Amino acid sequence: MSEKMFKRKDLQAYLYPEALLHNVKTLKSCCRDNVKFCAVVKANAYGHGISEVVDILKNAEVDFFAVANIYEAFYITEKIDTQQILVFEPLHSGLLPEEIVQCAQLDIHGTITSSEAAEYVSLVLNEQQVKLKVHINIDTGMGRCGVSVSDAKQLVELVCNSKSMELAGIYTHFANADEKDLSFAKEQLDSFKKVLKTIDKFIDEKVIIHVANSSATMRLPDAHFDMVCCGISIYGYSTIEKPLPVALRPALRLEVPIIHITTIEKDQTVSYGRTFTAKRKTKIAVLPIGYSDGFWRFFSNNVTLIVNNKPTPVIGRVTMNQMVIDVTDIADVQPGALVTVIDDKYDSPCGVYTLAKLSKTICYEILTNIPPWANVIIAK
Repeated sequence: MSEKMFKRKDLQAYLYPEALLHNVKTLKSCCRDNVKFCAVVKANAYGHGISEVVDILKNAEVDFFAVANIYEAFYITEKIDTQQILVFEPLHSGLLPEEIVQCAQLDIHGTITSSEAAEYVSLVLNEQQVKLKVHINIDTGMGRCGVSVSDAKQLVELVCNSKSMELAGIYTHFANADEKDLSFAKEQLDSFKKVLKTIDKFIDEKVIIHVANSSATMRLPDAHFDMVCCGISIYGYSTIEKPLPVALRPALRLEVPIIHITTIEKDQTVSYGRTFTAKRKTKIAVLPIGYSDGFWRFFSNNVTLIVNNKPTPVIGRVTMNQMVIDVTDIADVQPGALVTVIDDKYDSPCGVYTLAKLSKTICYEILTNIPPWANVIIAK
């Protein structure tokens, strides 16, 4: 990633700082005063623009920024002030030695999930004058990354006995803390607490215990420990059954301009595959966005957008770089008029929840498909 990366100025992502700050404050209100707050900004801040989101939240009551991988960490290192950076992706032998060294030099917190990884990091840093701060991820039921419960104590001992690493955190990750039935999440929490008892002698006040994601922050106070790590909720969304336990605000609206307007006759077809046939004389508008920009082919003939505060349907097949809308019933529409593609209102026909429900997916996938070349505009 680079500050000079390609941007489309006409693909306008309006980012609302007040919404981000409100969401952080609201989520922190769920926690005790001494609980640290980690803002998750992985995947280009869930499509919102990692550079812009970090610039806004570094002035809020945020203690950590969490990212998916070391490359995201390197990108935001120079942007942060007092915060620290945690990388969720486990360190592994596929990383270049100089990348491990750079993590240690930049005081980035890494994740360790295996003895093999710990030994590799120790070997790489053996001749260095700095230690790498690491968090151990314990798999209590996620079934993905994480050291097993039975092997956790051995890995903790290995890290603590290493001259190249410093134990900075212990955590686990919930598999379904967003579901109505929290019984499995509570089983994971109980399992995690049992592991903590076996490694108690290795844990001092510097070791951060953290478990709670967005859903657990809002619903499981017993899981807050020393820090909560909130991602999707910072941006105003959740996969928890509505209504949410707290009031969040969507933080982004995506707009594109109309680039062409024309009129087609009754029985004329639109776009590839001729999947739309006009039932009347129809005024159509072309938008410069398609499935390469994250607006899926699935949305063909299936989604309503907003033009001049009025709903207008997508017609015909969404193509790689363009799609078509019906503007017959919208007065005074002209090329250059902005069309809302993703709205910042929950009840909008092109709101994130609506688009997710239509495509049988979750709000995460809609947001993270916003392309990194969208031009993020800080809205007032």
